Amino acid sequence: MRFCTLFVVCHLSLALAQSPSAASQQQSVSQQLVGAWRLVSVETIRPSGEVIYPFYGKHPEGILMYDANGWMSVQIVSDPMPSVPSTSSREEFLRAPAAEKIAAIDGYYAYFGTWTVDGSGTSVTHHIRHSLYPGERDQEGVRHLKLDGNRLTLTAKAHEMGEDHQRVLVWEKLTSLQ
Repeated sequence: MRFCTLFVVCHLSLALAQSPSAASQQQSVSQQLVGAWRLVSVETIRPSGEVIYPFYGKHPEGILMYDANGWMSVQIVSDPMPSVPSTSSREEFLRAPAAEKIAAIDGYYAYFGTWTVDGSGTSVTHHIRHSLYPGERDQEGVRHLKLDGNRLTLTAKAHEMGEDHQRVLVWEKLTSLQ
């Protein structure tokens, strides 16, 4: 009986050591997310399956950063980029006509905050501290995540234009100054 008990305990210990726990899987996904990511594409998928590009256009540019301390930031510039007169300083921009400021803001999106990965490693939550859009401040944005090599796909649910949509953002990990 003593041998049987010892065998069962050893077998369970070995099985537990070999199977990744939810915490270690979460840690692994978190470690893979740390870094800078370049935006590849943004697609909005309607309930019918139709792909549309209502906010960012077909070729937006952007960057997403996750740091090891739990902070994150995202910035996206629409395609086409806003065509407003450029100014050489923030002060000049603040004095620009309201229409130019609106056009610049209309083509830009940004927020920052903290981030966490769920226990299964299948979603990341952006805990938005501040956003260009005041209504997003102190909100939580849950994104389903898929990692495939140096590609990260984030899928979020949204209710816009009177419909429930899925927004799919594909990011590519930056490994050096590109």
